[in-house]
Amino acid sequence: MKFFAIRYFSVKASITLFPLDDGLQPRDLFTVPILGKQETIYYGRKYTARILNSDLNDNIILGYLLKSTDTHLIELDQELFNEEDIQNWEKLFFVIDRTKQIIVFEHNSTVATPDNVKNVLQRLTENYANSFGYDIKLDFLVDKFAFWEIIKKSNGLYQIGFDLNAPNLFGGSKKANEWLATLKEKHNMTEVSVDFRNESADLTYNEEELESYRDYADSGGGKWTLGVIEEGRKKKYQSANHLRRKEMDFNADNPRTVRDNLLLLIDRFRSLIVNIDDNNEE
Repeated sequence: MKFFAIRYFSVKASITLFPLDDGLQPRDLFTVPILGKQETIYYGRKYTARILNSDLNDNIILGYLLKSTDTHLIELDQELFNEEDIQNWEKLFFVIDRTKQIIVFEHNSTVATPDNVKNVLQRLTENYANSFGYDIKLDFLVDKFAFWEIIKKSNGLYQIGFDLNAPNLFGGSKKANEWLATLKEKHNMTEVSVDFRNESADLTYNEEELESYRDYADSGGGKWTLGVIEEGRKKKYQSANHLRRKEMDFNADNPRTVRDNLLLLIDRFRSLIVNIDDNNEE
């Protein structure tokens, strides 16, 4: 099974904050609605989650995101037939690591694309966080080599853009944190956009500075856009199209089997998340 990952975190959006409930941390503002079976509608489909852990205080949480798919049933009778819509559900397996603030999802676009998953998670969690004066930020973990490979194979750059979330992510281990922390202190911003353009495709850049933004974005702190010249034509690339994916031999079809092997699977998925994350790298 293939997996992709999303980093989540809570950013103070209001100068006046409502106090969090006892024992609640800002990062819990994402998980509480999911663990609490919150529901949302997205493109006419209902979404909710169900958790497999018996102890909801576990650091590693296993569960399923469920999407409603109504089935139209026609049942024959002696005179004619009866029609009714029966609610059915499709599922995507996920794992949450509360310490790393990462949620890893089964990659199955026939149920929901990664973009749809991210948008559904935003809808499930944002109202609860907003009630305490926080915003939920969600971004993909991206292939760390894609950005520079695109630049190296291009014949010119006409756009380099970054959307970076306010710092609350890596505990200072990423270089971009210092700059973002300064901006947060001055302006109480939750996100900052940097967009360099040159329509003649003659953009230049400082590689060390650019690398700090790329590193932060690719680790789940934002997203990037590259506009390049390839074979004489302008072409645009988005970080969301270069997800960091990992594969693991695992079958999530039977939730009861997964629950029966929960302790063993928690250890396996803890290792998978360490492998997909680069939080400890400089």
